[in-house]
Amino acid sequence: MLGLDVSSKRKRKPDDYPYHLDYRTRWSDNDVYHHMNNSIYSFLIDSIVNAYLIERCGMDPATSKQVGLVVSTYCDYFGSVSYPSVLDLGLRVVKLGKSSVMYEVGVFEQGDKQVKAVGGSVHVFVESKGRRPARDGMELSMREGLAQILEQEKGAPKL
Repeated sequence: MLGLDVSSKRKRKPDDYPYHLDYRTRWSDNDVYHHMNNSIYSFLIDSIVNAYLIERCGMDPATSKQVGLVVSTYCDYFGSVSYPSVLDLGLRVVKLGKSSVMYEVGVFEQGDKQVKAVGGSVHVFVESKGRRPARDGMELSMREGLAQILEQEKGAPKL
């Protein structure tokens, strides 16, 4: 299994992530130091997570019975990126609970296997109306979709 310590994250490669999304940087992503502003990394993490939930887990933000509330975020930086670049974002699920999920996102420049940042977030799924905890946990379609990118121990069966 991939470690969650900083030294292990620094060694991440694109192949460590089963789902990928490209992002073309914009001029406005840069800060005055000519590298991508830290706040943009949060935007990227949120974007790839929600793209996956919509494309692979059946989530429709307007009509789904449950929504994921972000309760925790982080980002560790290992290299700089700036405009103009095309980024390769990689996503995996680190932990899948009854009503929560922990994501990890690797940020790479397209064509470069050296990780630039590793970040992530935790979603807790609640009822869309009233934002109350879902009694039976997250919906089955959500769980099944997230299980597809859950990191498994070598040889362990997929959930």
